[in-house]
Amino acid sequence: MLLGVERGADRKALKRAYFELASKLHPDRYFRKKLGSFKVRMEAVFSRITQAHDTLGNAQKRAQYDAYLDEQRRSRGIEELLEDALAEVRRAEARAEREAADAEAAEVAASPAPSPSPSAPAVTPRPPSAPSQPPATPVVDVAIAARRDALARRLLGGRSRPSGAQQPVNPAGNGTSSTSSRPSASDAMASLRRRYEERKNLAKETQARAYTAKGQQALASNDPVAAANAFRVALSLRPDDPELDRLARDAQAKADELLASTYENQAKYEEQNSQWAEAARSWGRVCRVRPNDARAHERGANAIVKAGADLHEAGRLAQRACTLDPDNTAFRITLANVYLAAGLTLNARRELETAAQQSPQDGTIQAMLKRVGKSG
Repeated sequence: MLLGVERGADRKALKRAYFELASKLHPDRYFRKKLGSFKVRMEAVFSRITQAHDTLGNAQKRAQYDAYLDEQRRSRGIEELLEDALAEVRRAEARAEREAADAEAAEVAASPAPSPSPSAPAVTPRPPSAPSQPPATPVVDVAIAARRDALARRLLGGRSRPSGAQQPVNPAGNGTSSTSSRPSASDAMASLRRRYEERKNLAKETQARAYTAKGQQALASNDPVAAANAFRVALSLRPDDPELDRLARDAQAKADELLASTYENQAKYEEQNSQWAEAARSWGRVCRVRPNDARAHERGANAIVKAGADLHEAGRLAQRACTLDPDNTAFRITLANVYLAAGLTLNARRELETAAQQSPQDGTIQAMLKRVGKSG
């Protein structure tokens, strides 16, 4: 806040804050000082301070300003919630993968370690005097690998071959291997991967149902923003569901419209208080949500011209308004004002002549045509 007071400050606190700032920023304090470009800036700042004091000191204006602040907080909250949906999508996918990995780890851990093969040669212990050598692989890794191998053998029906075992010879005696009829280790790993994907898909499906129910509950509570977020997350987990896609689109449209209405309310207040740069931004946000709202486009163009901002963007908005509602004389006048601000006199005259044909009794249009004729 410009005055640096709390929202509930009384008149006395407002007056004290105002006079404290005025003692530092009033233009008369720097009378006959060579301020250069800072003079205009200082006058603008002091004008805003005076406006803030007058607004907060008037009960009706203060109520309008408080409502304006509420709309700002509301729009920021909606935008933050909509942006959080993207992060929630990533969190949901990560949870599904984590659940699948945990399930696989639990199954591997529950698989019994394989017993030594009866045909395996006995290992002769080292003499006591021999120096002890650390094992090449940690014991815990060996145990996990053994359980994983046992799980793979179980998936293959107990037919896997120990590593290093001699290839069985074809009974016919021709020396060819008969292992082609047996599943290989790569088959076992592929089976494990398939089981992992199945678990992950199951976890995604479970979460998708939960988020869908959450979205339905939010719709019932008239909370389109929460509904849009929930359906968007559910759709990311189940992207081929047409009904879920429809629900997500409908909820998002309602959330967008709610956001547009908050920006429209802000823009109207900003226009009333000649805050043209702020109004231009607010109307621009409305236009992004409502691409076919002719009035929002015209108001945005008008605010940009008043703010002295991007005339190219103002022209685009005004042209869009005229395309959407070509018989609206006021929109033609706004477009003509954009052209005049850009120095495009011929374009401005063309729009004014079209407007004059639509409203031949409009004195404002005739006066503008005379000015354009003199300048041209």
